[in-house]
Amino acid sequence: MTNLTTTAYWTRKGIRYGIFALIAFLILRVIWGATTSYLRKVRPPAPSPPTISFGRIPALKFPKKENLPQIAYQLETIEGTLPKLPTVGKVYFMPRPVANLLALQRAKELARKMGFLSEPAKISDRAYRFEGQNPLSALEMDIISQKFKLAYDFANDQQILTEKKLPGDEQAVAEAKSFLRQAGLLSSDLENGGEKVSYLRYNASELIPAISLSEADFVRVDLFRKNLDDLKVLPPNPNQSSVSWIFSGARETGKRIVEVDYAHQPVSEENYATYPFKSSATAWQELANGQGFVASLGENPQDKVTIRKIYLAYFDSDEIQDFLQPIFVFEGDKGFVGYIQAVDPKWVE
Repeated sequence: MTNLTTTAYWTRKGIRYGIFALIAFLILRVIWGATTSYLRKVRPPAPSPPTISFGRIPALKFPKKENLPQIAYQLETIEGTLPKLPTVGKVYFMPRPVANLLALQRAKELARKMGFLSEPAKISDRAYRFEGQNPLSALEMDIISQKFKLAYDFANDQQILTEKKLPGDEQAVAEAKSFLRQAGLLSSDLENGGEKVSYLRYNASELIPAISLSEADFVRVDLFRKNLDDLKVLPPNPNQSSVSWIFSGARETGKRIVEVDYAHQPVSEENYATYPFKSSATAWQELANGQGFVASLGENPQDKVTIRKIYLAYFDSDEIQDFLQPIFVFEGDKGFVGYIQAVDPKWVE
């Protein structure tokens, strides 16, 4: 009996000490996690040295814009200073489309999937024009890159404006993705990227923004690439993607979609190198000196722009490029957006 009492005594003590030890372990673990997290914030680990595996890379070719004003920039960020941004980042390889004897045949097959069954007319060595069954519909395509523009001449079919069965936001996006899926062009970066829906009305032979769906004659859908490394992938116009649609309210085949613009080059996400970046101070100075690309002037006065936000993104050109490269993005009041190439000039040719 004495042995049983002793055993029970030590068992209770063991359980009690075990509970104390477990509680102490959990407390120490929380303290250790909080401490290491704090130290990472105040003393972040140095980034790995850049690999520079691609050697010197081409300078980004931004679209040319004529007659831009001489702009004076004023910095007014939330921090009150230039942000501390990463000094090293990834550059992704983008395989170029290769010309071959099957390019025209592939273009014809793609055109058939979009409803264009006739033989194309040659515009140049790379560009061909397909006429639709409706004489107001046409498709022009670069047979190498498969960049294309589909257009319906609705200006000569005013009846289309009387049909008001316009798709809502979700339906318009679904129809746009269905169009790409049927054509075999819905890549994962577009399927999982962002989208923007806007409304347009027809006024004096041009399309202008409409406030709401009820006032619109057309619905526009823009599909953007998914983020890479938590960075946006931005086209030359940050407000409009290089992959877009304009839908009418018509239900008749060939009239529902009045315009499609498609320019999309794949990114090899597994094939990348890391490169050093210029500092945000250097990028800011380049912008101030007029060296940057004004992606959107917005509704700013001709001589002054206030910059509120600066961050890194990737530049997705409308033209064929060898690499998807990072840029500094400068966002300002009234819709201003400016770009500066981020890679250190020593590694740009």
